[in-house]
Amino acid sequence: MSAHIQSIFKHDQHLATVSGIDSFGRIKAVVINDIEYSIVAQGAHVSTAEIGANVLLAHTGQGFIVTALLAQPDQAPAAQINNAQGHIVIAAQQSVSLQTAKGSIEVFADGTIVLEGQDITANSEQDLTLAGWPIRLN
Repeated sequence: MSAHIQSIFKHDQHLATVSGIDSFGRIKAVVINDIEYSIVAQGAHVSTAEIGANVLLAHTGQGFIVTALLAQPDQAPAAQINNAQGHIVIAAQQSVSLQTAKGSIEVFADGTIVLEGQDITANSEQDLTLAGWPIRLN
């Protein structure tokens, strides 16, 4: 690389503490050595953050960009999500849950699947099969 290109792309990475977030949990400010800095961008893969969380920053010519949200000491690593040519797989040893304020889908290691919601609808253009014994409808 030429010296000019190296000088353009020679920026540092820093560990910092989150000091400001917006209503969506996007990181807006961080503290490094007791000095607060604004954040110009955050990677799309970076989860929502809380004040006091630790992050990894890239210092660019435009300013600081959050590249990673670091796990807390008591926090397990993020779940692995695999995209197998358009088929998304989320795997876990114990269970997997999708949750909103008023509904959830849980799949457990023993094969139990629990659907909870105010209105659960099944639409099918072909036969809808319920298999098992007994089937309880109320």
